[in-house]
Amino acid sequence: MKSRVNFMNELQDLRYSMADMGMEIEEILDNTLEVLINNNTSLVEKVVEGEKKVDDLELEIQRKCVLLITKEQPIAKDLRLIMSVIKIITDMERISDQCQDICSYYLKIKDAPYTEKDAFKRHTNKMMQSVSDMLSRTLEASKQKDIDTLREVCEYDDTIDDKFTQIWKELIEYMQENTNFISVGPQYIMIIKYLERIADHITNISEWMIYNLTGEYI
Repeated sequence: MKSRVNFMNELQDLRYSMADMGMEIEEILDNTLEVLINNNTSLVEKVVEGEKKVDDLELEIQRKCVLLITKEQPIAKDLRLIMSVIKIITDMERISDQCQDICSYYLKIKDAPYTEKDAFKRHTNKMMQSVSDMLSRTLEASKQKDIDTLREVCEYDDTIDDKFTQIWKELIEYMQENTNFISVGPQYIMIIKYLERIADHITNISEWMIYNLTGEYI
Protein backbone atom coordinates (compact mmCIF):
# COMPACT_ATOMS: atom_id res chain seq x y z
CA MET A 1 0.00 0.00 0.00
CA LYS A 2 2.82 2.39 0.93
CA SER A 3 4.52 1.68 -2.38
CA ARG A 4 1.31 2.54 -4.27
CA VAL A 5 0.96 5.80 -2.33
CA ASN A 6 4.53 6.73 -3.23
CA PHE A 7 3.88 5.89 -6.85
CA MET A 8 0.76 8.08 -6.95
CA ASN A 9 2.78 10.95 -5.44
CA GLU A 10 5.40 10.50 -8.13
CA LEU A 11 2.72 10.60 -10.83
CA GLN A 12 1.38 13.82 -9.33
CA ASP A 13 4.90 15.25 -9.33
CA LEU A 14 5.10 14.32 -13.01
CA ARG A 15 1.93 16.27 -13.70
CA TYR A 16 3.31 19.29 -11.85
CA SER A 17 6.57 19.12 -13.81
CA MET A 18 4.66 19.03 -17.10
CA ALA A 19 2.53 21.99 -15.98
CA ASP A 20 5.68 23.95 -15.11
CA MET A 21 7.05 23.24 -18.57
CA GLY A 22 3.76 24.42 -20.07
CA MET A 23 4.02 27.71 -18.17
CA GLU A 24 7.56 28.17 -19.46
CA ILE A 25 6.41 27.52 -23.02
CA GLU A 26 3.57 30.01 -22.65
CA GLU A 27 6.01 32.69 -21.48
CA ILE A 28 8.36 31.96 -24.40
CA LEU A 29 5.49 32.25 -26.88
CA ASP A 30 4.24 35.47 -25.25
CA ASN A 31 7.72 36.97 -25.51
CA THR A 32 7.94 35.90 -29.15
CA LEU A 33 4.59 37.62 -29.75
CA GLU A 34 5.99 40.82 -28.25
CA VAL A 35 9.04 40.60 -30.49
CA LEU A 36 7.04 40.01 -33.65
CA ILE A 37 4.08 42.31 -33.08
CA ASN A 38 5.60 45.16 -31.05
CA ASN A 39 9.19 44.96 -32.34
CA ASN A 40 10.37 44.43 -28.75
CA THR A 41 13.67 42.80 -29.69
CA SER A 42 14.98 43.18 -26.14
CA LEU A 43 12.97 40.03 -25.34
CA VAL A 44 14.82 37.85 -27.84
CA GLU A 45 17.42 36.94 -25.22
CA LYS A 46 14.64 35.82 -22.87
CA VAL A 47 13.30 33.55 -25.61
CA VAL A 48 16.77 32.03 -26.05
CA GLU A 49 17.20 31.56 -22.30
CA GLY A 50 13.73 30.05 -22.05
CA GLU A 51 14.50 27.58 -24.84
CA LYS A 52 17.56 26.35 -22.95
CA LYS A 53 15.52 25.98 -19.76
CA VAL A 54 12.89 23.98 -21.66
CA ASP A 55 15.57 21.64 -23.00
CA ASP A 56 16.65 20.94 -19.41
CA LEU A 57 13.06 20.43 -18.28
CA GLU A 58 12.42 17.97 -21.09
CA LEU A 59 15.41 15.86 -20.09
CA GLU A 60 14.43 15.95 -16.43
CA ILE A 61 10.84 14.88 -17.12
CA GLN A 62 11.95 12.15 -19.53
CA ARG A 63 14.19 10.78 -16.80
CA LYS A 64 11.30 10.72 -14.34
CA CYS A 65 9.12 8.90 -16.86
CA VAL A 66 11.74 6.24 -17.55
CA LEU A 67 12.28 5.64 -13.85
CA LEU A 68 8.55 5.28 -13.21
CA ILE A 69 8.20 2.74 -16.02
CA THR A 70 11.23 0.67 -15.05
CA LYS A 71 10.71 0.74 -11.28
CA GLU A 72 6.96 0.57 -10.90
CA GLN A 73 5.67 -1.35 -13.95
CA PRO A 74 2.55 0.86 -14.07
CA ILE A 75 -0.92 -0.43 -14.91
CA ALA A 76 -2.59 0.60 -18.17
CA LYS A 77 -4.13 3.89 -16.98
CA ASP A 78 -0.95 5.07 -15.30
CA LEU A 79 1.15 4.03 -18.27
CA ARG A 80 -1.19 6.06 -20.49
CA LEU A 81 -0.43 9.14 -18.42
CA ILE A 82 3.32 8.57 -18.56
CA MET A 83 3.32 7.99 -22.32
CA SER A 84 1.15 11.07 -22.84
CA VAL A 85 3.57 13.18 -20.82
CA ILE A 86 6.52 11.98 -22.91
CA LYS A 87 4.70 12.93 -26.13
CA ILE A 88 3.46 16.27 -24.77
CA ILE A 89 6.83 17.51 -23.53
CA THR A 90 8.37 16.62 -26.90
CA ASP A 91 5.87 18.91 -28.63
CA MET A 92 6.46 21.59 -26.00
CA GLU A 93 10.19 21.50 -26.62
CA ARG A 94 9.61 21.85 -30.37
CA ILE A 95 7.48 24.94 -29.72
CA SER A 96 10.35 26.58 -27.84
CA ASP A 97 12.73 25.75 -30.72
CA GLN A 98 10.40 27.32 -33.26
CA CYS A 99 9.87 30.44 -31.15
CA GLN A 100 13.63 30.91 -31.20
CA ASP A 101 13.62 30.38 -34.97
CA ILE A 102 10.89 33.01 -35.41
CA CYS A 103 12.93 35.52 -33.41
CA SER A 104 16.04 34.74 -35.48
CA TYR A 105 14.21 35.45 -38.73
CA TYR A 106 12.55 38.56 -37.34
CA LEU A 107 15.89 40.05 -36.29
CA LYS A 108 16.89 40.03 -39.97
CA ILE A 109 13.95 42.27 -40.90
CA LYS A 110 13.27 44.22 -37.70
CA ASP A 111 14.14 47.52 -39.40
CA ALA A 112 12.09 46.86 -42.53
CA PRO A 113 9.52 49.67 -43.05
CA TYR A 114 6.39 47.51 -42.96
CA THR A 115 3.49 48.02 -40.56
CA GLU A 116 -0.09 46.83 -40.09
CA LYS A 117 -1.02 49.09 -42.99
CA ASP A 118 0.40 46.24 -45.07
CA ALA A 119 -2.01 43.30 -45.20
CA PHE A 120 0.64 40.58 -44.84
CA LYS A 121 2.04 42.21 -41.67
CA ARG A 122 -1.43 42.69 -40.16
CA HIS A 123 -2.42 39.12 -40.95
CA THR A 124 0.87 37.70 -39.66
CA ASN A 125 0.33 39.49 -36.36
CA LYS A 126 -3.20 38.12 -36.12
CA MET A 127 -1.90 34.62 -36.87
CA MET A 128 0.65 35.00 -34.09
CA GLN A 129 -2.06 36.08 -31.64
CA SER A 130 -4.31 33.19 -32.70
CA VAL A 131 -1.53 30.65 -32.11
CA SER A 132 -0.81 32.18 -28.70
CA ASP A 133 -4.51 31.94 -27.80
CA MET A 134 -4.50 28.28 -28.90
CA LEU A 135 -1.75 27.48 -26.43
CA SER A 136 -3.40 29.36 -23.58
CA ARG A 137 -6.68 27.56 -24.17
CA THR A 138 -4.94 24.19 -24.36
CA LEU A 139 -3.04 24.65 -21.10
CA GLU A 140 -6.11 25.90 -19.26
CA ALA A 141 -8.29 23.12 -20.67
CA SER A 142 -5.67 20.56 -19.65
CA LYS A 143 -5.71 21.94 -16.11
CA GLN A 144 -9.51 21.84 -15.98
CA LYS A 145 -9.75 18.51 -17.82
CA ASP A 146 -12.03 20.26 -20.30
CA ILE A 147 -12.21 17.76 -23.15
CA ASP A 148 -14.64 19.84 -25.24
CA THR A 149 -12.24 22.79 -25.36
CA LEU A 150 -9.35 20.48 -26.21
CA ARG A 151 -11.36 19.16 -29.15
CA GLU A 152 -12.13 22.71 -30.26
CA VAL A 153 -8.42 23.53 -30.25
CA CYS A 154 -7.76 20.54 -32.49
CA GLU A 155 -10.40 21.70 -34.94
CA TYR A 156 -9.03 25.27 -34.94
CA ASP A 157 -5.79 24.03 -36.45
CA ASP A 158 -7.53 24.03 -39.84
CA THR A 159 -8.13 27.77 -39.43
CA ILE A 160 -4.42 28.33 -38.81
CA ASP A 161 -3.63 26.33 -41.96
CA ASP A 162 -5.97 28.61 -43.91
CA LYS A 163 -4.29 31.70 -42.45
CA PHE A 164 -0.90 30.35 -43.52
CA THR A 165 -2.10 29.83 -47.11
CA GLN A 166 -3.67 33.30 -47.24
CA ILE A 167 -0.55 35.09 -45.95
CA TRP A 168 1.76 33.01 -48.15
CA LYS A 169 -0.17 34.14 -51.22
CA GLU A 170 -0.06 37.77 -50.05
CA LEU A 171 3.71 37.57 -49.58
CA ILE A 172 4.27 36.04 -53.02
CA GLU A 173 2.15 38.74 -54.67
CA TYR A 174 3.93 41.47 -52.72
CA MET A 175 7.35 40.17 -53.80
CA GLN A 176 6.20 40.08 -57.43
CA GLU A 177 5.01 43.69 -57.24
CA ASN A 178 7.83 45.17 -55.12
CA THR A 179 11.45 44.31 -55.85
CA ASN A 180 12.53 45.94 -52.57
CA PHE A 181 10.48 43.35 -50.72
CA ILE A 182 12.28 40.33 -52.21
CA SER A 183 14.85 40.30 -49.39
CA VAL A 184 12.13 40.58 -46.72
CA GLY A 185 9.41 38.29 -48.04
CA PRO A 186 11.24 34.97 -47.54
CA GLN A 187 11.86 35.86 -43.88
CA TYR A 188 8.13 36.35 -43.35
CA ILE A 189 7.41 33.09 -45.15
CA MET A 190 9.66 31.27 -42.69
CA ILE A 191 7.97 33.04 -39.76
CA ILE A 192 4.48 31.98 -40.80
CA LYS A 193 5.78 28.50 -41.56
CA TYR A 194 7.01 28.16 -37.97
CA LEU A 195 3.76 29.63 -36.63
CA GLU A 196 1.86 26.95 -38.54
CA ARG A 197 4.15 24.28 -37.09
CA ILE A 198 3.64 25.62 -33.57
CA ALA A 199 -0.10 25.30 -34.10
CA ASP A 200 0.45 21.68 -35.16
CA HIS A 201 2.38 20.98 -31.96
CA ILE A 202 -0.33 22.61 -29.85
CA THR A 203 -2.87 20.40 -31.61
CA ASN A 204 -0.72 17.37 -30.79
CA ILE A 205 -0.64 18.41 -27.14
CA SER A 206 -4.44 18.67 -27.08
CA GLU A 207 -4.78 15.28 -28.75
CA TRP A 208 -2.46 13.62 -26.22
CA MET A 209 -4.32 15.27 -23.35
CA ILE A 210 -7.58 13.87 -24.71
CA TYR A 211 -5.94 10.47 -24.95
CA ASN A 212 -4.71 10.73 -21.37
CA LEU A 213 -8.15 11.68 -20.08
CA THR A 214 -10.30 9.35 -22.19
CA GLY A 215 -8.09 6.66 -23.68
CA GLU A 216 -9.25 7.87 -27.10
CA TYR A 217 -6.65 9.05 -29.61
CA ILE A 218 -8.12 11.26 -32.34
